[in-house]
Amino acid sequence: MSLSPADVTDPQHPGAVGDAPDTRAARLRRRLGLPTLAGQGRIVAATVLDAFGVGMFVPLSFLFFILTTDLTIAQVGLGTSIATVLSLPAAPVAGTIVDRWGPRTSLIANNLLAAAGYLCYLLVDSLPSLVGSMLVVLCAERLYFASWPAFVADLAEGAELDRWYAFTTAGTNASVGIGGAAGGLLLGSGWSGAAVFIVAVNAATSVIAAFLLLAPRGTRTTAAPTARPPAAATASDSPLPPDRTGWWDSWRTLFRDRVLLALMAAQTAFAFGWLIPTVVLPVYLVEVDRLPAWLPSTALTVNAVVIVLAQSLVTARVVAYPRARVISWAAVLMLGSIALLAFGAAGRGPATVAVVYTAVLLFTAGQILAGPATTAISATAAPPEARGRYLSLFNLTWALSAITGPLLVGTLIEHHPAVFWTLLATLVTTGGLGYRLAAHWSPPTP
Repeated sequence: MSLSPADVTDPQHPGAVGDAPDTRAARLRRRLGLPTLAGQGRIVAATVLDAFGVGMFVPLSFLFFILTTDLTIAQVGLGTSIATVLSLPAAPVAGTIVDRWGPRTSLIANNLLAAAGYLCYLLVDSLPSLVGSMLVVLCAERLYFASWPAFVADLAEGAELDRWYAFTTAGTNASVGIGGAAGGLLLGSGWSGAAVFIVAVNAATSVIAAFLLLAPRGTRTTAAPTARPPAAATASDSPLPPDRTGWWDSWRTLFRDRVLLALMAAQTAFAFGWLIPTVVLPVYLVEVDRLPAWLPSTALTVNAVVIVLAQSLVTARVVAYPRARVISWAAVLMLGSIALLAFGAAGRGPATVAVVYTAVLLFTAGQILAGPATTAISATAAPPEARGRYLSLFNLTWALSAITGPLLVGTLIEHHPAVFWTLLATLVTTGGLGYRLAAHWSPPTP
């Protein structure tokens, strides 16, 4: 396994494999950071529609069971934690499914499985049924994170791949935001059936997205002609042949690759930075610094809006640089955000508010730089026949921070803030350096 030249040493030139011909329209599209969308309307529609449904459900994700069952908040929290832990072994299984049946088929299965899980939410009346229904949804989520990056990697290569990830990130954030606003309005309307209706809509959008991903007969789901080997060129259309090396041998080969291990270790550390807007800010600003509750909420809104508006444009400017270098720049910006929050958000008044928003903008800039780059590296580092398995392992790096991050925040941030900020800065730094180390170890691809 090795990182591509775009990941390690050579810049991703706009004319790289996967780009459209160098016409005036293509040059404008590249300046805007947009991928080639011709013939990909169904894929874009499926992505946007599914994200809208998820966005509608986000404000309700924890509250739904409180509103519709006799379960207590503590029981819902316990059930969520149990289901999350039980879903972790599903990740490597999901990777094997993607490699065996192809990412497009796996994405369709993910949407249908998620729809079934959401419909099961309507039947929850006890803790075991809560765990069971959430486990179905979380297993679908594990399958999604193993199949979606691989699916996009079959659409494009080089700089075009980064543009696809940037475009879908911005579009998904916008759709989630609009869906969240719609769900919030429904919940605030006082309609007794609002919660059930939102869950039903979320299930319906998943089913429709699955049908949209069914490619018309006789067509391919590639964005542009590429020089990719046959297995990679057709991975989204047909299943791969069985791995002749054996199930365990294929996994053992991945675990012996030091570049893969370095990337996984780097992302495991780097992922803790993503706790800042969703976990760290609300707790630190409101509970520790006693700042108004509206501040972290509006800061999170600023984060989402900036991503929607700037993601593609920023990606268009940095695709000429190696991805590992871009990720290290992102780590520096996130460290600046951590420093501002640690030393400048302890006061009152307009100056403190300005410091918080500046820190959020620094973090968002780092997030915009790192998002497409980390996803592109994770999707292209492994050979095509093992891409699903590798992405499933890469997804577990996020799960680790999601499980242990809140524990670190709850244990350290109130009584030992200096220790917490130092630990968070160390993790982000380790992540940025880890990507550079993996790039250094990876031999250039001819």
